[in-house]
Amino acid sequence: MGFDSVGEMKPRAGMGWEAGGPGRPVLAGGGRREPAPQKRPDRASPSFHDMVSRLATLERAPVFFSLREGTLRGLARHLRRVKVSAGEMILFQGEPGDTIFFIERGRCRVVIEKPPSIVTVALLSEGDFFGEGAVLLDRVQQASVYAQTECYLLALDRQSFQSTMAGREREGLDELRRLADQRFNLFADTSVQATWGLLFQEATVVGVYSPKGGSGGTCISLNLVGALARRYPGEVLLLDLDFPYSHSALLAGLVPTSCLARMSSLPRDSFEEVLLSAVLYHAGGPMILPGALRPEEADEVTAELITRAISVLRKSFRYIVVDLGVTITDATLALFDLTQHIVLVAAPELSAVKSAADAVEILVQLGTPPDRLSVVLNNRSLKAAVTKPAVERTLKREIDIEIQFDGARPEQAAVDGVILSLTNPRSEIAKGAEQLAALLDSKHGRARVVARSARPSEGDLEPAGVGEGTWCPQPLAHL
Repeated sequence: MGFDSVGEMKPRAGMGWEAGGPGRPVLAGGGRREPAPQKRPDRASPSFHDMVSRLATLERAPVFFSLREGTLRGLARHLRRVKVSAGEMILFQGEPGDTIFFIERGRCRVVIEKPPSIVTVALLSEGDFFGEGAVLLDRVQQASVYAQTECYLLALDRQSFQSTMAGREREGLDELRRLADQRFNLFADTSVQATWGLLFQEATVVGVYSPKGGSGGTCISLNLVGALARRYPGEVLLLDLDFPYSHSALLAGLVPTSCLARMSSLPRDSFEEVLLSAVLYHAGGPMILPGALRPEEADEVTAELITRAISVLRKSFRYIVVDLGVTITDATLALFDLTQHIVLVAAPELSAVKSAADAVEILVQLGTPPDRLSVVLNNRSLKAAVTKPAVERTLKREIDIEIQFDGARPEQAAVDGVILSLTNPRSEIAKGAEQLAALLDSKHGRARVVARSARPSEGDLEPAGVGEGTWCPQPLAHL
């Protein structure tokens, strides 16, 4: 059966929240969007098999499944199919709407912009629907919705919905309005809670992801923690999730005796105390928490355990840097949803650049805002196999920081158990880590006390920025 396209879409030019950038596709044509005319061409009645498919989708949707069979058939006849490519925007926050979309196949992400960040408030899949707030409550779109994967949707316009429901489903309409209002409040609460971290002085979580082994992700994670710890001694933690071998502590000259994996079976009342006791302190200021000490322990580090650990650690540190390693797992995906910034590390080699390009595409589809993704080009040899301009063309974005070849210093530092950003500030690795620390501080730095007196007054505080959005999906099954 045929599918109608939602129309040609392309990314906005430029960067930033107003321009959109990668991950903020808009209707082709540029400039301010005008409401698209709603064409309702005459169509033949759906075939038997098509009708069965439409009814099956409606019967999976909350509240709709309780409507009378005659009403469902009437709604099904008015549905029109829409195919949306992965990454394309379907609804735009703040704009009017007149259509409810049912997801027949695929996954969508619901996001709310709270500058300077963007907050994921829901992940939707087959059987869910969205756009009901504009149709039922006569409100502008509370959130933007985009296709996380290729999606096949069933669209129901306001006029067809009201003409089918009028006079026959009063209770169903009331229930749908209650659901729409409940979702509106849930999404509003979620987006507000996601900004509380900065207000409560909780840590900024930074994920360092190296999609190709040998690109130097662990080295950069360790030296980034060292550079940040020079600014904030004792307030920066490295969480090492580079499985199967979490060697950051050993590379820093520390001997770990416990790890996150061994916390998986702890009762809730003792979890925080035991977790913090496993953190290792480096004399130069950074703190390190190994994810696992043995390869087989990596399986114990689940998405749920990571979420519990981050919620505890954010209360005790200013920055949490997470070395994510190479493989994208369920635990890695959970971490992506908890981070405020992602650092992508790539070496100027053909396979590494290709892996980095794939990773950028995945991160954009996961809803990573463009200004919360930084790319580090780490030169691991004296002569690069791929030039920087060629890397940028492949990634379709600029390199944020380039680290020049540092000779044998990184390898010797690993043997000696030292962190170059703490012991040799003139090394190329240390210079790159310092640039990265400055970049993160410019985007995520919070209010600091000005040293004028031993007891600062209220006026001595620099204003804290609000809106450090954590991407925290909310399941909708309970609705």
